[in-house]
This record gives sequence, C-alpha cells and structure tokens, in this order.
Amino acid sequence: MSDSEMLKTAEAEVKRLEAELAATTAYQKLQLAKQVVELYRGTRPLEVTRGPRDEYKGFGAKIIERSDLTKAMRIERAARKFLNARGRRATASEMLEIMRLDGIEITGAEPVKALSAYLSNSKILNNVREFGGYGLVDWGNNKGPDLLTKTGA
Repeated sequence: MSDSEMLKTAEAEVKRLEAELAATTAYQKLQLAKQVVELYRGTRPLEVTRGPRDEYKGFGAKIIERSDLTKAMRIERAARKFLNARGRRATASEMLEIMRLDGIEITGAEPVKALSAYLSNSKILNNVREFGGYGLVDWGNNKGPDLLTKTGA
C-alpha cells in the first residue's frame, strides 16, 4: 500500500469514527465543553457545528452569544438598550426594574447598591449625579444625547 493510499484509508477511518461519535450525546457534550473553554480563553466565539439548535437542548445545552457570557455583560447590554430608548440618564434604582424585566437577577441585601456596583465598573457607562445618574460614556458629561442635537452644537 502506497503512502497516498494509506493516508486516504486513515482519513476515511477518521471521518467514519467522527460521524459515529458525533451521533452520541457524550461527544456533543465534549464539543460544547471545548467551546466553553475556548470562549473563556477568548480564542474563538461559540459555534454550533452540527444540526439545528433544538438537537442540543436534549442534554441541557444552552446556546449563548458571546455578549451573554457574564452577568456584567448582560447588565451593560440592558442598560445601554434602556438608556438609548430613554434618551437621558437614569439612576440605578430606575434601572433595577429594567434588569428584572430583562431576566437579570440582582441579588444581595440591597439590590440597588449591587446594581450600582456593576454599573460603576462598566466601561460604557458613567455616573454624573447632577445630571440624573448613569448614562452612556458616548454622551460625555451631558444629560443625554438629545442635548447635543437640540443646542445646535
């Protein structure tokens, strides 16, 4: 058997074994676990490589987007969405209900303070109390984006 024939035979065997293993939930769990490791290492985004997403629900997998990895990221996303829709700054107590409606549980003895800690550590938000609380960094130290457009600046 020549080297090229041996290579083709070995590749065919690898393909056959991968197909056989891919049909098992253990192999699918292994692939998802590898992806989670890669996500937290930051090497690549999560990908579903086989079949429709419903196939993965059978063994408790949850398909997630990279932006949903941490609670802080989910809080930032919800705050950005709320502030953009509102068009002006908001306090942590005003945003607490928004977080709950978005499915983000803020726990602790004083949930408003816990949320405030998340918001204060965000790189996309700033807190200017004299203008109403938390806003997007893109707004600068203004009350909101509408100030920039209404004044003609």
